[in-house]
Amino acid sequence: IHAPLGHAMPHTQNSGQALTTRFFRTSFALVCAALLSACAGPVQLPVDLPANYFSGGVAKANRIGVVMSELPKPDTAFPGANCLLCLGVANLAHGSLNKEVQTFSTAELKPLSADLVALLQKQGFDAVLISEPVKVADIPNFKAGDAPNKARKDFSALKDKHKLDRLLVVDITSLGVWRSYSAYIPTSTPSAIANGTATIVDLGNNNLDWYLPINLSRKAEGNWDEPPKFPGLSNADYQLLESISDMVKKPFAK
Repeated sequence: IHAPLGHAMPHTQNSGQALTTRFFRTSFALVCAALLSACAGPVQLPVDLPANYFSGGVAKANRIGVVMSELPKPDTAFPGANCLLCLGVANLAHGSLNKEVQTFSTAELKPLSADLVALLQKQGFDAVLISEPVKVADIPNFKAGDAPNKARKDFSALKDKHKLDRLLVVDITSLGVWRSYSAYIPTSTPSAIANGTATIVDLGNNNLDWYLPINLSRKAEGNWDEPPKFPGLSNADYQLLESISDMVKKPFAK
């Protein structure tokens, strides 16, 4: 096998062990993702805030908590490299990129929850910051969570603990760089990506007042293949984090 993209094949034992570990870790993650998606319920469509959400009495009558999930560590993925050998080839070809993406900062998103609290307070809400990140995957499922416009998780523990009427949850599920493949062959240049959701849940009935899917990607401007620091992709990732913050805050900044 020859390493494409001008990256040298690793020769040291440590490099080989690291790639082997990553190879099986990535394979396991993709298998789990496939199984989970097969068991997932219907796709939840976006839900916009009602035009009178802040002027119609909802804000003044409700205490709302704002919480973020634990931010995932940025990583690479190669969707379409759907066999073990395909994944191995993709990882070998992107060894330098894999290493660098794992150092990408997520600091740009850290102030988001506090910013949202400030914006909600300006709109009349009794808004409170829940500083401890929530592990959304560990929250029990809501028994009617497959119904349209219902939250699929039961946040009643946070409701009781913080005396809340509503909860705004920003749940970022993946960050990093993806490059699509067809088996062994790359079919795109790498892009910075972000996936997740932002929601407001009415804790009285688990209805979704607001549901914003976050599925963003951004390519490097100019040449992306500049190891070892990949400045084009690093800058694209930074701009993507800014875009997440802007799109989540936009409905509350009116």
